[in-house]
Amino acid sequence: MTKPEPSHTLVSRRWSGWLVAGLLLMAGAAVAVAVGWGGKWRRIDGAALTPMALATAAWEAVDREDGAAARQAIRSLRERGAARLAGVVQARLLVARGFSRPALDLLAAFPADKTAADDADLLRFVHLVRGEAAYRLRLYPLAEQELNAVLAATPDSVDAHRLLAAITYDAGAIPAAIEHLEATARLAPTDPRPKRLLGLIHNDYERYPEAVEHYEESLRRSPDQADRDEVLVEMAGSLVKLHRHREALATLDKLAGGAADLLRAECLLAIGDRGAARGIVNRILETSPDDLGALRLEGSIDLEDGNPQGAVRPLERGVAKHPRDYLVRLKLAQAYAGAGREADADAARAEAERIRALRRTFADLHQEAWARPGDADVRRRLATMAADLDRPDLEQVWLEAATAVEAGRKPAANRE
Repeated sequence: MTKPEPSHTLVSRRWSGWLVAGLLLMAGAAVAVAVGWGGKWRRIDGAALTPMALATAAWEAVDREDGAAARQAIRSLRERGAARLAGVVQARLLVARGFSRPALDLLAAFPADKTAADDADLLRFVHLVRGEAAYRLRLYPLAEQELNAVLAATPDSVDAHRLLAAITYDAGAIPAAIEHLEATARLAPTDPRPKRLLGLIHNDYERYPEAVEHYEESLRRSPDQADRDEVLVEMAGSLVKLHRHREALATLDKLAGGAADLLRAECLLAIGDRGAARGIVNRILETSPDDLGALRLEGSIDLEDGNPQGAVRPLERGVAKHPRDYLVRLKLAQAYAGAGREADADAARAEAERIRALRRTFADLHQEAWARPGDADVRRRLATMAADLDRPDLEQVWLEAATAVEAGRKPAANRE
């Protein structure tokens, strides 16, 4: 028996397991498999619909994880002699359940161009299913070929734009990913997810005003979206980078049950409430004594209290536990200087500057990767530098991006 392949969702530049699977067409496939695709069934009246309308209704049933309705529509299509439409919907159902290779096999005999097809809509469905199946199997060149064929005939296909956003993001081709996400947001004006991902991308690339705008729009589209708290925290983080601390606090106050304590403490310190900030930091360090942000913030509070000697202890611990962090090194240099330890201050300052230069090069390489979407070498250099900065998560992301780019260079004969 064929087993479903693992789900390959996008891996963020700084977060993992996010919602990009939800951005794709089959957002809930894993959940659907777990419950056996037996959820609430909306009956489709096959007799009242044309074959194409029935196929479209079945397509939408797959979108909402209603496998029973999709299978009922497939049976109706076959009974009415629409075998090709039934086959393409069956293939889409297979992809949704994690069987992408069998789906490609099922579609192998279908027409590849409009001249051989009886219906342009059928051909569009075939390209879309092939595109998503290929994406899930990491056959990126094939996926792009199929989805670009859809856009050539139907430039406003939201499904094609969604998948191409995922593919280009995987390859670290950020301008192309933004272009497809903007198109998705335009074509699906009530969907909060593309705007949320645009916020994350702009946040990562330190384009904080744009990030805030995208987050706000995502929340406007769906104030009660499933990831509401995460969006609020990310938006507050962007506001902090813009030194809009009171707005960030107001944003954090909307969180259900309270969260993001360290970010809240940073805001409180910035507006002068050192006592409240210290209380939060102390609570964090009671349970997480090596927390970098808390150690750094404790040192900052001591420095603002005029106690550089007190700041040395948490900052030295921060350096010991997180030796490649620039800010904790810089704060430690300030503490040493305030405590009269000039030689130690000079050494800490020099190491901070070395790390800062490394981070600046890392940031420049990100811009280079942005400008050169087909360059696998720059992505491998980013992976190497991520390792030097003690960021194995980013190292893995850029190694996978390099692999995705190299897959696009394969000769057509090797693409499948």
